[in-house]
Amino acid sequence: MIKIAKVLAALLIAGFLSTALAQDKRPLRIIIAFPAGGSSDAMARTLADRLGPTLGQPVIVEAKPGASGLIASKYVLSQPPDGRTLLLTSPTITIIQPRITKIDFDPIAEFAPVSNVGGNPLVLGIRTSLPARDLKEFVEYARGRQGKLNYASGGTGTSTHLVAALFFRRAGIELLHVPYKGGAPAMQDLLGGHVDAYFGNPADFVGQEVGAKVRAIGVSGERRLPELPGAPPIGESYPGFRLVTWQGLVARSGTPAAEIERISRAVQQVSREPDYIQRLAKFGFDPIGDTPAQFAETISRDRILWAEAITIANIKAE
Repeated sequence: MIKIAKVLAALLIAGFLSTALAQDKRPLRIIIAFPAGGSSDAMARTLADRLGPTLGQPVIVEAKPGASGLIASKYVLSQPPDGRTLLLTSPTITIIQPRITKIDFDPIAEFAPVSNVGGNPLVLGIRTSLPARDLKEFVEYARGRQGKLNYASGGTGTSTHLVAALFFRRAGIELLHVPYKGGAPAMQDLLGGHVDAYFGNPADFVGQEVGAKVRAIGVSGERRLPELPGAPPIGESYPGFRLVTWQGLVARSGTPAAEIERISRAVQQVSREPDYIQRLAKFGFDPIGDTPAQFAETISRDRILWAEAITIANIKAE
């Protein structure tokens, strides 16, 4: 009888918490780790526009850039584990940084997966003032100027850095790395002609103004992108080369499971809406919207993939 009473009490408490959380209309904040104006900002705001009405509460996007996502991560960890402050994470933040930077927290243990929002390949773009017109010509041009060209990234150890380092090593070329605090300023300097190359998100390379100043010459995924038909998969020239990234929501560990499930179900619902799918496609993202368990599996699998990439790229812990 005592055991049954304890079970019933636990169920009543869980039900009370679930109801209380569902009725809590305080804003939900999505913290992004890179500056406003970049791909993370575009994805987060597109999601927030639909997530708010679905959840029946305001959803706000806040940018806390710097240190390749560590500032945003620590900020979310400083907030109560009530599901009201989520981090839009990526392989850079959750997997790559802990392997190359000494940090005082465990991004796997201290965050709980909510839902993987979307994935995308990266695109290699070069300034149009370079004489190279495609991937082959760029590699040949760089080989004749080892160490004299440079490339931007969204920060040391970010996916934009790691994918570039991997490809340049595979191609046998050496370029000087110029890290920025996010993809937006990196892209701006590529547009301004201050750097020679940049592996960025597909959305960074779409638009008439971009096309006049930057040439997209390759994609890190398996297929061409409809919005960038002139950029073939790099794997066509370098078999086996394939790296894609994703962005997903995580909550601080200790957040009630009912709240994580509530938000995850809303993301899953939004991810099936045609208008939302089209809006994400404009930024080069394929919507995912999976369960917490499925997102956890993705993180576990990709830890192996990116660990191998770090080793191949010879990026040392700082």
